[in-house]
Amino acid sequence: MKVNKFWLIYIVIKLFYMFSALFVYSRFTKLGDTKGYLSGLEYDLNIVFLNSTHMMSFLGSSLSFFLGPTFANLPFLFLSIYGIFYAVKRLKLNNRELFLLLAILSFPSFGIWTSIASKEAVAVFFMGIILGFIIDLIKRNPNKNHFLVVIAFYLCIVFKPQYLIGIGSLIVFHYMCRKFSLNGIGKLALLGFFFILSFFSLYIFRHEINELSFIMPIHFSLEAGSTRENTIWLDDFDVFWNAPYGMFISFFGPTVNEALAKPTHLLAFIESLFIILVFFYGLLKLTLMSINIGRLNVYYLGIFLTAALWILFVHYPFGALNPGSAIRYREAFYAFLVILFYFGYTEVKRRYHIEKLMQSE
Repeated sequence: MKVNKFWLIYIVIKLFYMFSALFVYSRFTKLGDTKGYLSGLEYDLNIVFLNSTHMMSFLGSSLSFFLGPTFANLPFLFLSIYGIFYAVKRLKLNNRELFLLLAILSFPSFGIWTSIASKEAVAVFFMGIILGFIIDLIKRNPNKNHFLVVIAFYLCIVFKPQYLIGIGSLIVFHYMCRKFSLNGIGKLALLGFFFILSFFSLYIFRHEINELSFIMPIHFSLEAGSTRENTIWLDDFDVFWNAPYGMFISFFGPTVNEALAKPTHLLAFIESLFIILVFFYGLLKLTLMSINIGRLNVYYLGIFLTAALWILFVHYPFGALNPGSAIRYREAFYAFLVILFYFGYTEVKRRYHIEKLMQSE
């Protein structure tokens, strides 16, 4: 079987990140809970399949016993690669498109945190499988990996159950569009209904969410070098009023002042800035294509927004108070959002070229 050279290069890059993380990056900052997972400090066999931390400790220590503390990271590295491969291969990209996508998925922060024994590496795996399943639904591909999809959803429930809100919203939006054969106006109305229903759901659970927001600062010690003073959740319902800024900063990571104060934060700041610019460039090209043909593809806009907005909202309490945590936890869903956006971008671009060709004839 012929293996695409870009995938081989990507594997080499991931291996480079793994060794860099273990032997270079770890000298400047702590690699999360990786050391604890590999030493098996905390796991109870009675709940090992129901708790993500216990599962990671069990798997990490078992792999470390057989492979050693360095190569025990390899299975997690290949898990993350397979998750990306599973979703990307369904996009049917040419070599140029594949190169660009893998380049975006080769940024240092993502490479480091998903190439070692980490929850983020596992998350990239199950989010990739779920995204592949979603793309199969959208493209009407026959899905022959039902067992793998079930495993992915199970892991999502154990590791990141909050992501299921966004995933479920995406699937429902797709189902409603197809079930009722909605036209552009109908899809736009459905997207508007999604926003209304989302705000209504938040309103119903406003008191519970408000109480949880005041608990979050307890989990972030000010003694940690990067932790910010809590100025986000001071008054009742600040969790909602400050959500737009919180969703942005918890994805972006360091502020300008934090970037200037610490070299590692400066690198993360530059990386995040580049990521945002890439997204804006893609959005600008989609906008220009829509203007040229006089029509907006509401379907793919809705597919992306229904998932992205919910995932960013449930992520923001975990990253708003610490830029390091923001960058690290972002990697769990980063590939999911990038591939989903690129999927919509390439589909719209191909339809745009078909329509322009038809108009020229």
